[in-house]
Amino acid sequence: MLKEKSEILAHHQNFITFIHSLKSFDENLLRKPIEDGKWSVIEIVGHFCPWDEFVLQHRIPYLLKGKHLPKGPSVDDLNTHSSLLARNEAVENTLQKCIQIREELLSQLKQIPEDDWLIQIQINQSNLTFYEYLKGLKEHDIHHINQIKI
Repeated sequence: MLKEKSEILAHHQNFITFIHSLKSFDENLLRKPIEDGKWSVIEIVGHFCPWDEFVLQHRIPYLLKGKHLPKGPSVDDLNTHSSLLARNEAVENTLQKCIQIREELLSQLKQIPEDDWLIQIQINQSNLTFYEYLKGLKEHDIHHINQIKI
């Protein structure tokens, strides 16, 4: 398997395992802000869901066909909405939704032929490979995982 593909698939599997591990923690701990003025663990987890859905629905299908990308949502609006939703729904629901959507993303990524991982794509003014795009998302995940390691 192409090392770039293997790297990204392993990351997503590890991400899913990490989110599963959060189920063993007390709800109060998951709802506590990671620092003053910051989101809680569950809000951070909750914000992954709409972004994964966005990648599934509005990036992968377009990037691999060289089609014009739909405009992305407002980062602030989407993050605010997702954190509010996670704050108000059951912790178990947020964790399970995150796992389910990430499993769907992982499944779709597994199906992408190796030849497509190194194709050049354009996002706004940036030219990068499909792998580099996914690596940027991986780095975003890692940033947040490092914030919430309990």
